[in-house]
Amino acid sequence: MYSGGGRSICWPGLLMLLLVLLSGCLSNREQIEQALIAYRPPPAHLVQVAAQYRARCPDLLQVDIAGLPRYSGPQRIGPDGCIDLGDAGRLPVDGATVPEIIRMVAECIGVAPEQVRVSVAEYNSQYLYVFGQVAGSQRAVPYQGPETVLDLLHRVGGLQPGAAVSEVTVIRPHVAEGKTPEVFHIDLAAIVLRNDPETNLLLQPFDQVHIGQSPRSSYRDCLPPWLRSVLGKLSHGLHG
Repeated sequence: MYSGGGRSICWPGLLMLLLVLLSGCLSNREQIEQALIAYRPPPAHLVQVAAQYRARCPDLLQVDIAGLPRYSGPQRIGPDGCIDLGDAGRLPVDGATVPEIIRMVAECIGVAPEQVRVSVAEYNSQYLYVFGQVAGSQRAVPYQGPETVLDLLHRVGGLQPGAAVSEVTVIRPHVAEGKTPEVFHIDLAAIVLRNDPETNLLLQPFDQVHIGQSPRSSYRDCLPPWLRSVLGKLSHGLHG
């Protein structure tokens, strides 16, 4: 205990009070974080998402034609929205899905669609933006089709420890359409703990995903490093 100027400070009591205030009820939050780590999108779902992606300039496609190697190889979608099929000409594919491109290439070359394989090798034309307490850093990530918010969080590595799991929102700017932006609240607890997909939004190109910072994490950031270290050890002892 320290006494001075008529006041006394009981450091053990103060530390325990701070620990309670900063740690709060961690069980629900930890369950959500663990569920995010454990989540794996079903392979069939990933195939469906990829099949709905609309390729645009300057995406890179991988085109393979069975028995016709001269038409096979990487194909960059040009500013005119076309890929170059050599003597078969330039084929407009801008805005088409992979299944549509397969049919278009087959018709252009004159082969059965079963002979044609197309995949997106590089997603360069459209992006999603993640802000706030996301793993890694705030950044733009390639849009790869209408994946869900849960899919995206898995793809970018989840959330930071200080994330506010109740403060996840998606802003849809609608800049190209000239419309008012839309804001969607994402209920992660309902999605991952109660298997309720109602707010597990299908993302569109240029959506912005914002993850807030919990008040406890904000307060912890204001403390000196030595006190954060002490609180961390006490918290580990309580929950270990």
